[in-house]
Amino acid sequence: MLVLCCVAAVAVAQGRQLLIAPVKPAPAGERRVALVIGNSAYKSSPLRNPVKDARAMSKALAATGFKVTILEDASETAMRRAIRAFGDELLGGGVGLFYYAGHGMQVRGRNYLIPVNADIEREDEVEDQAVDANFVLAKMDSAKNSLNLMILDACRNNPFARAFRSSAQGLAQMDAPSGTLVAFATAPGSVASDGDGDNGLYTKHLLANMTRSGLPIEQLFKEVRIGVGKDTGDRQVPWESSSLRGDFFFIAPDPSLSAEAQKQRMEKAIAEAVRREREKLAEQQRKMEAMIREMLAKQRAELEEEMRRREQALGRKPAPQAPPPAAAALAVDGEAPPATPQAPAAATAALEPPSSGGQLERDPLADPEDPLTDPELLTKLAAAAPVQVGAQETLGPRYPKVGDRWEYSYTDYTTRERRDLRAEVIGVSKQGILETDGYTSRVHSPQVDLEIVFPIWQLSPYLLSFSEAQDASSSSLMARNDRYCLRVPSCAYNATMKGQEKVTTAAGSFDALKVEVELTATFSGFYVHRRATFWYSEAVKRVVKSSLRTLSGNVNAPDYDLELVSYKLN
Repeated sequence: MLVLCCVAAVAVAQGRQLLIAPVKPAPAGERRVALVIGNSAYKSSPLRNPVKDARAMSKALAATGFKVTILEDASETAMRRAIRAFGDELLGGGVGLFYYAGHGMQVRGRNYLIPVNADIEREDEVEDQAVDANFVLAKMDSAKNSLNLMILDACRNNPFARAFRSSAQGLAQMDAPSGTLVAFATAPGSVASDGDGDNGLYTKHLLANMTRSGLPIEQLFKEVRIGVGKDTGDRQVPWESSSLRGDFFFIAPDPSLSAEAQKQRMEKAIAEAVRREREKLAEQQRKMEAMIREMLAKQRAELEEEMRRREQALGRKPAPQAPPPAAAALAVDGEAPPATPQAPAAATAALEPPSSGGQLERDPLADPEDPLTDPELLTKLAAAAPVQVGAQETLGPRYPKVGDRWEYSYTDYTTRERRDLRAEVIGVSKQGILETDGYTSRVHSPQVDLEIVFPIWQLSPYLLSFSEAQDASSSSLMARNDRYCLRVPSCAYNATMKGQEKVTTAAGSFDALKVEVELTATFSGFYVHRRATFWYSEAVKRVVKSSLRTLSGNVNAPDYDLELVSYKLN
């Protein structure tokens, strides 16, 4: 129990609230107000450290001039009342700080702080049973005080994830209102450690740096990030969103030092931090580049195997392999990417539907198995910290950046299923773009035109990133992951660039390049003709809409629509 001067205890339902007066005045008489919440005593997934973290943080804040309200093991009602009172306090001006330790989760891109009495069985109950983190930001923003800090050590595992239809781990990115800094214990979509010591890992490093004199708030969080990354081998990387307009120090610079001495000390500290960050980034770049090359080598081998099997099915000798015309332009660090297998002419011939119009006993297109999943490699990728591979300025404005993300809505017209899909970039080079959907990772490269990720067709979602060319009227495509065309020798994909077109989705209206891809196949009386349409927006740096329709024939694979719902470019 905290023992500080001027402590008043107030009983609340399912929790305890303490009011702690500042131990000493804030620098220059600045008014400082803090609300600290620590939730540990959950029924279904209790945590070791949040209450201890909240107490330690309250003590540290009071020692730096904050008037602190601390709430322990709070119910939803107690949390909402405390946040409302905190907002009223901020109307008096000064600096506001909100700290939360406990369970948190994201649902449909919004972050929720979980009270200890939450009884959540379904995803649609979260809004009613938990507290939206934006509720706190709204109170801060409406107060119009000088500066606000929100610190969320709430990225631990989601205890209710198994009951949810589609659950994303960690917290979602939040944009800080003007004059506010939002700090997370780990990067968006990642999970933080509860810690094995007296405090959670993130809070431990936060407390250690708060006692350093003259450390600006932005530099403080950089030091925390370096410390947590070192302790976890960069598996946990703290993250901030800031729109601060002024300077803030928990402990003001030592007045006994001259202005020049303070400046030199700060410049030395910043230079050292920058050096450590650069060394860490260089090592991460090397690791990520090796992973992308490993995945591309695997893709190349699989493409060559597909070509060999197609040639055998056609009774032809394998065609010689040749590098793509643009290979030199795609070189990275002087090394050209692997050669792209060329589709045989027989596989791209125009096909006429047979007179019988029959169907195979079993449609190969309905096979959902994806033989390209490599669990060991995906485990490596999941453990890797997000990093930009190669210097971004050398890749050109068409390339995405690490942290770019897109949310899509998918509608299956066979099952009437609707679901959400997402993609986030975690590595970029001219050899390929590494992305994750939150569960698995894959590389999109200039070597693969079309990828069948059952049941969705994906024309390279970064179509224009790899090439400036848009004037091709038609091209034959090599489709990866398509076991259908491996089993049906008379099978071809053909693409046609239709030019620019205005397209509207839930995310807005975009000028997009329209591309149509048609599949025609015939075998033993079976015939199918399908068309996929893609709209690629250069402004969004990705496909914003796609559709697949069966024009003739009968297949056990769905027609669908896919459209962009929201996106965030780094």
